[in-house]
Amino acid sequence: MAQHRLLDELNTGFVANLHRLGQEFMPLTEVRILYTSGTKDVALTSHVRKSSILFVAERSASPLDRNSAKEAKGHLLRVKKPLSARVYLPPYTIEGKMHVGLWQELAQALDGDNKFLPMTDVMISPGILSGESAFPFVAINKDQILHVGELSEALQRLRQGVQRALDAEQLEVPALATSQHL
Repeated sequence: MAQHRLLDELNTGFVANLHRLGQEFMPLTEVRILYTSGTKDVALTSHVRKSSILFVAERSASPLDRNSAKEAKGHLLRVKKPLSARVYLPPYTIEGKMHVGLWQELAQALDGDNKFLPMTDVMISPGILSGESAFPFVAINKDQILHVGELSEALQRLRQGVQRALDAEQLEVPALATSQHL
């Protein structure tokens, strides 16, 4: 059976039994469903409308799975460069490396033909319903993006410094308040 990359199936669909599938709906098998109410369900098959998807987060795959997927589509792989980015898809904020063509900047990737954009080394806030927040790969539906910004390495270092200062300040404020009440 041929291996398919998740991003390719989200952006273009695929062919099965000489029929093009997955253009508007993503067919899934052996599905575990977790509703926002906390209710859980399972289904043998399900079809999800692609336009309703905010993002698809991929859990860690074994190196063997990743290598065989690369071999299956090796001739279609393009060299890309990572850009640090923060994406706002209410209610989520997603930070990670957005991958764009070597010649592209963020604006060209956003205006490109692909409906889903790849990101790696991703942190999602707040965490998803299962509690998870870190993922090696996420495909983001660009039609669901409220806004996105590129994060320079210098800005990331500055933000980390500011966050450390804010964290230290929060630690000092309760101690100061306590000493005033004594």
